[in-house]
Amino acid sequence: MAGALLAPGIAARIGIGPTIIVGFAVSTLAQVPLLLAGPGLRWQIVLAATSAGQLFWATVSGTSRRSLRQAVCGPSFQGRMQSAGTTLTAGVRPLAAATAGGLVLALAVRATLAIGALLQVVPLVLLLTSPIRTLRKIPTRAAVPPAREGASS
Repeated sequence: MAGALLAPGIAARIGIGPTIIVGFAVSTLAQVPLLLAGPGLRWQIVLAATSAGQLFWATVSGTSRRSLRQAVCGPSFQGRMQSAGTTLTAGVRPLAAATAGGLVLALAVRATLAIGALLQVVPLVLLLTSPIRTLRKIPTRAAVPPAREGASS
């Protein structure tokens, strides 16, 4: 809840693009303690703190991403845009879980976690090399070229 409440202020201060990128970067970096963790209370505290930070920034980033998409997407596309995003993110979860389970059986838990951590670098690199890194404010719909119904790409 704190991330959702603070997201507009953070985005106003550092920019909408950097806010989104920080969320992805924190999520990627939060995998390091998970890979290093061992038994004991100290690691439980480290993992709990890391998870809290990761969830905070995931919420800040997610709120900022949805706000950006809604601002640049015409009203007639809002429902389709949200449905497509939800379907893609939620729809891949069972496949990801099955793949992770297979990797654990074939490799080991830590190796599977390492592969997952490495895969989280991909969207971060894509964002860092995209124009979003310089986006400071959410553009107004007038500044975005209109989408054409049925346009081919």
